[in-house]
Amino acid sequence: MIQPVEAVGPNGPAALSASSASPASSGPEDPEPGRTPAPALDTVEEDRRESYRSWQRIARIWAVAWHFGLTVGVILVALEHGPVWLYFALAGMSASYLLLEYPWLLDRRGRRAVYAHLAIVCTLSFAIVWGDPSLTFMAPIVLSQFSPLTGFRLRGIGFLAVLAALLSLPIALRDGVSWGSLAAWGLTAGSALLFNLFIGGFFVEMLSDNDRRGDLIRELEATRAELEQAHHAAGVLEERERLAQEIHDTLAQGFTSLLMLVQAAEATLDSDPDTTRERLELAARTARENLAEARALIGGDPTAGLPLDTALRRAATRIGEELGMATAVDIGGNPRPLTANVQVVTLRVAQEALANVRKHARADTVTLWLTYGTERLTLAVEDDGVGMAEQSCDGFGMRSMRKRVEQVGGELTITSAPGAGTRVEAEVPYE
Repeated sequence: MIQPVEAVGPNGPAALSASSASPASSGPEDPEPGRTPAPALDTVEEDRRESYRSWQRIARIWAVAWHFGLTVGVILVALEHGPVWLYFALAGMSASYLLLEYPWLLDRRGRRAVYAHLAIVCTLSFAIVWGDPSLTFMAPIVLSQFSPLTGFRLRGIGFLAVLAALLSLPIALRDGVSWGSLAAWGLTAGSALLFNLFIGGFFVEMLSDNDRRGDLIRELEATRAELEQAHHAAGVLEERERLAQEIHDTLAQGFTSLLMLVQAAEATLDSDPDTTRERLELAARTARENLAEARALIGGDPTAGLPLDTALRRAATRIGEELGMATAVDIGGNPRPLTANVQVVTLRVAQEALANVRKHARADTVTLWLTYGTERLTLAVEDDGVGMAEQSCDGFGMRSMRKRVEQVGGELTITSAPGAGTRVEAEVPYE
């Protein structure tokens, strides 16, 4: 966007710089490629394209206004029957604008052309005012080409004051220096300066506001892009944690069962072939079930299409066969349709509780209760094993169970003591 101190405003280019970045110069190109992600870049680029189109409209309007002033000058010369060379001077100012100034306003390239245009129009304006006093109004029009220099504050204002004095100097010199001519010169130069200070200040503020708006848009888009990246990273982390929980509660437990069954079969390989065969068959069935769980996990169906009570019975039967313990599953209350989320949470809690029984409990019996309450589904897994101290209830599996239940607004209670077995109870609200 345009920098006010070296801007080309809608009134024309700054005399001291043509290298500032305007809507026309930036066009559709990104001045800082690669720093803004694509979603943010699209909106910013659209804003820049619209700014460029707006700048083109301003350039065309100023071209019309410039030539309106030249047309008034031609009419005045014709009415006063002025010398022919004035027509050529006015035509030269028009040609300079069309060949040098206007193309530069559109693409902002080749600042030498701007300097040449300014030198040409200043020289011709001085000559025109010298040749015909009625064309004195051309001095403020030419001075307006420099009005954005008010962005330089005192330095820019001083430059405009000197230029206003020079462009209107013919008023003081044409008919000889006198108090009257000096007063007319001072009044003309002062009026031209004040008029262009107003124009320059107005457009500098307008362009500064446009700059601020562009900066705000870029900041907002960059912030939005950062938020999108943060949300994406959080989503990846959440999905990674979810998969870790699923793998821990399903595949990892299945592999643990396989390892235990294979080791048990190896121990009886020579002494008890029948028991070895049974354990290998159980290992094969466990492997098939584990494979089915893996496929269901990949396919987005963690329960593998089984009703909750069936999945619980299968999990209890498996651990009973593996460890040679008595298992029981009791279903109470009035069964009702459950959402997939409620089923998954309940099943994973049961699987993790049974995995802890396998690893630590050394129990003889384990019982699962599934109770359909009025507002909540209650799952309880209880064993008669060695139990554990309260400080031991905070392992990864326990945290995983608690997190799953709390995510759906439920509550998990673990009751255990050394030598008194363990009871895991989860209350999950219906969705």
